[in-house]
Amino acid sequence: MTPMRTHGADPLEDEPPSWRGDLVIGDLWASWRGAAGDAAPHRHLAAQAVIAPMGARVVDGEGQQHGATVILIDPLARHALLPVVEAQILFVEQGAIGASAVAPLLESIRAARNKTAIIGPAEGGFWRTWLDGEAPSPSWPPPGSESLADLIDRLAPFGLLRLETAASAFGLSSSRFRHRFSESFGLPFRRYVLWRRLRLAAVAMMQGADATGAAHAAGFADQSHYARTLRAMFGVTAGQALSKPRLAPGSRVS
Repeated sequence: MTPMRTHGADPLEDEPPSWRGDLVIGDLWASWRGAAGDAAPHRHLAAQAVIAPMGARVVDGEGQQHGATVILIDPLARHALLPVVEAQILFVEQGAIGASAVAPLLESIRAARNKTAIIGPAEGGFWRTWLDGEAPSPSWPPPGSESLADLIDRLAPFGLLRLETAASAFGLSSSRFRHRFSESFGLPFRRYVLWRRLRLAAVAMMQGADATGAAHAAGFADQSHYARTLRAMFGVTAGQALSKPRLAPGSRVS
C-alpha cells in the first residue's frame, strides 16, 4: 500500500522546539524526516533506525551515549534521542522488512555498517540479525492483506476489533488465523490493528478533523488514547507528528 504523509506545523499540544518535520506512515513502517530529538527515555515496539549525515547521539537504557551517522535501535530497547538538526528516522516491523518502499533506505543502512551504532543485545537482536543476513525477508504485502486492511478499516471506528471477528470473516478458527497472521505479517494481530488505526486517524485529520475527532474516527477511546499510541509507536506527540496530515501521491483511502 502507498504510504500517507503527515506534516507538522501548528501543534496540537506543547512540544519541544527540536521536533519539526514530516511523518510518513506506511503499512507496518513509518519514516520521520527533519529535526528530531529531545525525547524523554522511551521504547518502541517497532525497530528503529536513525540516519543523520552529520551524526546523531542516543543515550541507551544504561545511560551510555552512542554517536554515529547511523544508529539502529532494537524493538523495546530503552533510549533517548538527543536533539539533531536533520535526520531520517525509520520505524519498521519485522514483517515489513521486505517492503519495496523501505528497501532503498535499508540498503543505505547496510552500506554504512562500519559507521553504525546498535542499541540492543550484544548478540542477536533485530538489527544484528538483519545485518548478518540471517533475518527472514518475507514477500510484502502478504496474500490477502488488502482484504484484511479493508475489513479492519471498516470496523475499527466502532471500537475494539476482535481477532475472532477477523478469523470468522476469512473462514478460519481463531487459533488458525492467529498462527497464519503471525507467520505472514511478523507481528501480533493487535499491533497490526494499531498501525491501521494510526492511518485512519491521519486520514481523518487530513479531511479536517481535530485530534479528538480523528481519535474517534479511528476507534481510539479518546484523544489521550491516540496520543499514548503515537508516543508508544514513534516516541513523538500528536502535535509533533500529525498536526496537518496529508496523503502522499497515490495513497489509497479506505
